Amino acid sequence: MTENQSDVNSGVNRPFGRILLCNDDGIDAVGLKVLRAIANSLSDDVWVVAPVQNHSGASRSITLRRDVEIKEVAHQEFSVSGTPADCIIFAVNKILDRRPDLVLSGVNHGMNVGDDVLYSGTVAAAMEATLAGIPAIALSQQGGRENREEYQVADAHGASLVQHLWNSGWTDRLVPNVNFPKGDPDTIKGMMVSTTDLHKFGDIIEEGATAGHFRLGPLISNPDANPGSDRAAIRDGWIAMTPLGMDLTAHQHISEFKPLSF
Repeated sequence: MTENQSDVNSGVNRPFGRILLCNDDGIDAVGLKVLRAIANSLSDDVWVVAPVQNHSGASRSITLRRDVEIKEVAHQEFSVSGTPADCIIFAVNKILDRRPDLVLSGVNHGMNVGDDVLYSGTVAAAMEATLAGIPAIALSQQGGRENREEYQVADAHGASLVQHLWNSGWTDRLVPNVNFPKGDPDTIKGMMVSTTDLHKFGDIIEEGATAGHFRLGPLISNPDANPGSDRAAIRDGWIAMTPLGMDLTAHQHISEFKPLSF
C-alpha cells in the first residue's frame, strides 16, 4: 500500500504546500475568485498567474515571436499578456521563487467536456503544468458566467473534491478534468469517474458585424450523452472527473498500420 492510499483509507488529509492558480477566462474572472477561495481553504501559500484577457479556446497555444508582459497586480498575483500555457511557463520559470506543489486551473465559465477538452485553455494550463512535472487539476462549472451564485456547486464541493484527489494521488502525465454540474449543491450525489464524451456534430458560422466578417457560433452537439461519459455524469447529478492522458498515441491501433520502407 502506498502512503497516498494509506492516507485515503485512514481518512487523513495530506497537507498542501504551495498552490498556483491559473485560468483561461482572464485574471478578473468570477471563476478565478471561486478558485482562490477553494485554494485559500487548503493552503496559506497561494499564487495566481493568469491571462490579462479571455483566452477561451486557446488550447495549448504558446506565444512566439512577440514579447509577453508580466504585471504584479496584487500580493502573489500576476497578470500575463499571453495564453494560459504561457502563464504556467512564466510562473514556473520566471515569477515564482520556487515551484508549486499543485496547480489548479479554472474554475472555467462553462463545462469542458467531451470534444471541448481539445480546445480548452483551462485544460491546457493544467497540461502545461503536468509537462513540467507538477500535479495539476482542471476545474469547470456548468453554466458558470459572471454571477457568483452560478458557481454554488464549485463553491460548496470544490475544496473537498480537490482534497480527495490530492489524497488519492494520480499517475504522472495524467490530468484530472473536473466538471461541476449546476443546481443546488445539496442535491449533488458525489464525484463520478467518467470518460470523455463524443458529442460534436459540426459548427455554426454566424455573420459578423461587418460585411465579409464571420464568427464561430455554438457547436452542433449530440443531444444525447453516451453512458459513462462526463456529460452523462453531469446530467445525472454527479461531479464528473475524467482522467486525461498526455500521451495522445492510440496504442491499441498501432498494429493496424504497416511500416513503409524506402
